[in-house]
Amino acid sequence: MRDLLLTLIVFGSLPVIFVRPHYGVYMWAWLTYMTPHRLAWGFAYDFRFNYIVAIVTLIAAFRSKETKIRIPLTLPSVLWMLFISWTTLTAYNAFEPYSAWQEWDRFIKIQIMVIVTYVLIKEKEHLIILVGVITFSIGFFGVKGGIFTLLRGGHFRVMGPEYSFISDNNTFALALNMVLPLSLYFMHTTKHNLVRLALLGVNFLCIMAIFGSYSRGGLVGLTAMGVVFWITSRKKIASLAILVILIPSGIMMMPEKWVLRVTPMIESLNLPFLKETIKFYPASLFSYDLQTELSLNKNTVIPLTESDGLIRKDAEILQDLSVMGRFDAWAVAKAIAADRPFLGGGFGAFSQGVFNHYTPGVYRHDAHSIYFEVLGEQGYAGLVIWVLMHLTSLNYGRWIIMRCRKDTELYWASVMAKMIILGLLGYYGAGFSLGLAYYDLPYHYVTILVILRLHIQSVLDARKNMAQKIKRNSLLGRTDHIFPVPPKNP
Repeated sequence: MRDLLLTLIVFGSLPVIFVRPHYGVYMWAWLTYMTPHRLAWGFAYDFRFNYIVAIVTLIAAFRSKETKIRIPLTLPSVLWMLFISWTTLTAYNAFEPYSAWQEWDRFIKIQIMVIVTYVLIKEKEHLIILVGVITFSIGFFGVKGGIFTLLRGGHFRVMGPEYSFISDNNTFALALNMVLPLSLYFMHTTKHNLVRLALLGVNFLCIMAIFGSYSRGGLVGLTAMGVVFWITSRKKIASLAILVILIPSGIMMMPEKWVLRVTPMIESLNLPFLKETIKFYPASLFSYDLQTELSLNKNTVIPLTESDGLIRKDAEILQDLSVMGRFDAWAVAKAIAADRPFLGGGFGAFSQGVFNHYTPGVYRHDAHSIYFEVLGEQGYAGLVIWVLMHLTSLNYGRWIIMRCRKDTELYWASVMAKMIILGLLGYYGAGFSLGLAYYDLPYHYVTILVILRLHIQSVLDARKNMAQKIKRNSLLGRTDHIFPVPPKNP
C-alpha cells in the first residue's frame, strides 16, 4: 500500500513539474532528505524516484521560455563552482581512482540539483516552500526519533533513514541540528498560537532525538547553536527561559548510561546550568528501571553500585576508543596533506588501504571531521576554497539580516537568513567531529542564502527606481504616479 501511494504521488507530480519546473525542486528535496521510499517495503524501496524527478525537472527547465538557464555570478557561487572543479581535478589524481570516481559521481549529482535550484527558485514564495519542505522532510524523523526516545527511556540509539547520508546516528544528529532553526523560523513568522505551540513541541522532540542519537558531536552543534541563538536574540530572557527549560529537562529524561557518556563533554563546555543539571540528575523520569535492565535473571539482580561501576568502566573504554579513532583519522588527514599539500588524496582517501599505509595495524574508515575530510581529500587548496565559500555565504546572510531586520516588508528574509546561519553553525559545530563534508544540505543552505540576497537586492533596486521615478515626475509637475489616470474607453 505504501509503495503504491508513493508511486502515485511521485508520478502524479510529474505533469505539474513539467508545467511549473520549480515544483521539481520541492519534490527532489522531499525525496532526497526524507527518502520516503525507505519507509516502504516493496518495489518502491529501491526505486530511484529522485532520478525521474530530476530528469523531468531538467527537461521542463530547458523547454520553459520563462526560465533563464544561468547561474548568478556571486562570490559564494563562483567559489562553489571552483570547488566543484577542484574536486574533479583531485579525483583524477586520487589514491584510489575507482572509489574516488564513485564518490565524485554522487557529489556531482547533488550539485546538478543545486544548479537547478539556482535557476528555478527566484521568488519569496519559492524560498519559503523549499525551506518548509526541507524542514518537514528531516523534522519528520526528528519527531519520530524524539517519541521513540521518550517511549524507550533513551535506552536505544536513534538512527536516521537507511541507505542515506544521515543513516548513522552521528550524521542524523548533525542533520537535526541543521533543521532545528528552520522550524524556529516558521514558529517566529506564524501568527497562530496553536501552530507555534505545535512547532515548539516539534523542537522539543527533535532535541530529544539528538539526545537519543548518543552523538556527542550532535550535542556540540546543539550547544553552539543555543549559545549563538541566545546572543543574537532580541528577547534574551524568553530565549534563555526556553533553553534552560528544554535542554536540562531533556537531559533529565535520559538514562544513566547516556549521562555517563556525555558528562566529560558537558564538563569541558563549562556551562553552569548544564553542570548543575548533571549533578541533580535523578536517573530518568521515563526510563526503565536500571536494575531490572541489568538483571542476570528473574531472581538475580546486579547491585546498583556494581552495575554503576561496570557501566562507567565500559563508557570510559568506549570514549577512549572513540577519541583515539578521531585522533588517528585527523593524523592521517594531516599526513596526506603533508605528502600532497596541493591536491590531497582525492575522494575516498580515508579507506582502510590509506590507513594501513600511514597507520599500520589500525582499523579506521572515516575522517571524523568535515574539516579534516576536505583537507585529506582536497588538499590545502581545496580546504581554502571550501572555507571561503562558506565564509562568503555567511557574510551574505549577515548582509540580509542587517539590511532587513528593521524593514517590515522584508523582515521575513532577516529571520530566514538568521535561522539558516544558525543551521550552518550547527553543521560547523557538529562537523568538527563528524565526517559529512559532501552532504546535500549545507550546499542547499549556501544556495538559499545567495538566492535570498539576490531577491532582496532586486526588491531594493525596484524601490530605488520607483523613488527616482516619483522624484523625476514631481520635478516635472506630473501627478500620475500618485493618482494614475485610468485608460480611456475605446
